[in-house]
Amino acid sequence: MALAKGFNAVESAAEAAVRDIVESHGFSLWDVVFVKEGAGWYLRVLIDKKGGVSIDDCESIDGLINEVIDQQDFIDRVDYLEIGSAGLERTVRRVAQLEPSVGKKIKLKTYKLCDGLPEKTVKCKLDGFDGEMITVSGDFGSVCLAVSEVSGINYDDFDDYEELD
Repeated sequence: MALAKGFNAVESAAEAAVRDIVESHGFSLWDVVFVKEGAGWYLRVLIDKKGGVSIDDCESIDGLINEVIDQQDFIDRVDYLEIGSAGLERTVRRVAQLEPSVGKKIKLKTYKLCDGLPEKTVKCKLDGFDGEMITVSGDFGSVCLAVSEVSGINYDDFDDYEELD
């Protein structure tokens, strides 16, 4: 999974359709994911807010989002609509999600072993992003990597993980 620069067509249309609803209810829109699982197509709207997202938060906008999605041309491709929290260990799937992730503890995966990293998967801190390169730090020191070398990023907010300096 390389970091995407944008949304696919269905995700883009859904993002445009739901953003105002999400934001007008005090949430931020973290991601819109359109994926096939088994025989069904899932459209997932992942939201966030300071202090975390509850089931009640998701339910408060579910009906509104469902109504708007039902009016879209792509609805024949969506079997399941899910509204959920981006989560503590949220996936960073898009380049646009890197800037708001600076300063966060992450689990970084690379396609191959990169200079300065002890393994292809490391727990570290995302220190910077300049549009093409990311800077991470951990027990291994500080390393700069091209975004194209990254196969996956998840926030790493496990309680048993020691805070990095």
